[in-house]
Amino acid sequence: MSAASEILTTSIMLEALKRRGVTDLQVEVFESLPSTSEYLSATLHNQNASGSTPPKGSRLCVADWQTNGQGRRGKTWVTEQGNITFSMLVSINKPPAMLMGLSLVTGVCVAESLGTLAGLSVDLKWPNDVLVAEKKLCGLLTELVSNTPEQTQVVVGIGINYKQPLHIDTVDYKAINLPELVALPPSRADLISDVVARLLGEYAVFETSGWPAFADRWDAFDYLKGRKVRVLTNDAEEHAVAVGVDDQGALLVRADGVTRAVYSGEVSLRLA
Repeated sequence: MSAASEILTTSIMLEALKRRGVTDLQVEVFESLPSTSEYLSATLHNQNASGSTPPKGSRLCVADWQTNGQGRRGKTWVTEQGNITFSMLVSINKPPAMLMGLSLVTGVCVAESLGTLAGLSVDLKWPNDVLVAEKKLCGLLTELVSNTPEQTQVVVGIGINYKQPLHIDTVDYKAINLPELVALPPSRADLISDVVARLLGEYAVFETSGWPAFADRWDAFDYLKGRKVRVLTNDAEEHAVAVGVDDQGALLVRADGVTRAVYSGEVSLRLA
């Protein structure tokens, strides 16, 4: 069976994860779901509402076909059957205010996995686009779903174009898919399990050491650094130059000799 026609099942995913040393992850694989992230968020909220104790540990949800996926700022990510769409629910022992860099850590894990398994040269566009050859291969979405003062539960959604998506809302970039780039792409189970294993390991590092432990690795993939950008808010547009990220993972831009931080929840970025 070719990688392109590989069937995904819970048992296949569990075996692929086991080969990478991941044995304590709750795994669910569906033939079809509107959204893997929405499924995990709803499951958690239902457990909280019922007063039941949520299962311990992280949870992984994979859909062979995601019919109504959502990207950042409400954008649409609709795939066809046979693509790569998955989400993971994790608990991080940090309050939400200290999790700004988590989305960037996720991007680093995906970029390094694609480099190792597929031999790709990947760029990361802050905060959550994965580009190859100036085209969008992957999107990431990190959502904080609940928290206490000491701990935050996060759903991380990842979509990788294993087939050309039916529809992606994007302004700057055309979409590209993995088989276009690689003659023999890794199987979906191998790629998902490799990314997940990296995420679990690196999130543990982030939990103890924070964003500074990843700054140099991000810098190696930073697509915007040194480029002219337009910073768009609801009522203004600013032309600036991207100059990296700060020690929390916020984007730094320089305009008129002044450098300031930009936060992902408040702006949209375009190349100038």
